[in-house]
Amino acid sequence: MKQTIFIIVFFLFSLAGYAQNQIEICQNKTTHLIAEEKITYLQVGDPDKLIAEVVPEQPNMVRVKAVDDFEGESSLTVVSANRSYSLFVKYSDANKISYQLEDFIGQIAGNINIGPVPEYLLKELCGQILNDCTQSPIRTRTKKDGIIFRLRNLYLKQDLLFFELEITNSTNIVLDLEAIHWWIDDKKQVKATNVQEYQVEELYRHYNWERIPAKTTLREVVVLPKFIVPDKRILKIELLEKALGNTGRKLTLEVKNKNILKANSF
Repeated sequence: MKQTIFIIVFFLFSLAGYAQNQIEICQNKTTHLIAEEKITYLQVGDPDKLIAEVVPEQPNMVRVKAVDDFEGESSLTVVSANRSYSLFVKYSDANKISYQLEDFIGQIAGNINIGPVPEYLLKELCGQILNDCTQSPIRTRTKKDGIIFRLRNLYLKQDLLFFELEITNSTNIVLDLEAIHWWIDDKKQVKATNVQEYQVEELYRHYNWERIPAKTTLREVVVLPKFIVPDKRILKIELLEKALGNTGRKLTLEVKNKNILKANSF
């Protein structure tokens, strides 16, 4: 009985999401999609059924029109503000001729400088890495007070770097994670005034663990934009523990440029 209810609820939820990401167009009216920020990517599913273009004078607007009366549906993919929106397009002589893009369901699209990367695809690629046990792990790790922080492997896919991390909590106390920071820093810090740090922003984190249970090892994959580390610099990955009064442990992995250049393709 519970399984039947779950299936019905899932089906209704899917229908609601499907209906929400649908627009209607026709031949004698122009429909507009209006975004809060600039449109950075636009792709029509079937150019024989519809035409779409970003309005030159208004880069946050897309105008859409049917080429001819058509049956069934086509699709439209729009990326704005680092979110990807996949829309179903139906032919209908409807009264609504403008839609707010943010009213639709969108997914994280990745870094706009490397093109749209839907969240579902990043999730699938990270899953492939976690299921692959054939690669020899990188021997880069650090340990402190019963916590081992390790870079298992590094992968490259198009313009994305996938960092496979491993955290082992060998203590009897749960480890509460505050954050994982990524920095490009000087190898040797002689004077604080000469230190220049550059933070690297994550594009996607697969599990986003917040707690590492006692006597447990967990793996994670974090996606970053492709980069190399300049001479005399190093990539630092800092794991911070959440604790009262900033007393939590901090573990830092140092990754050399040669490791990044040897990233496995998949």
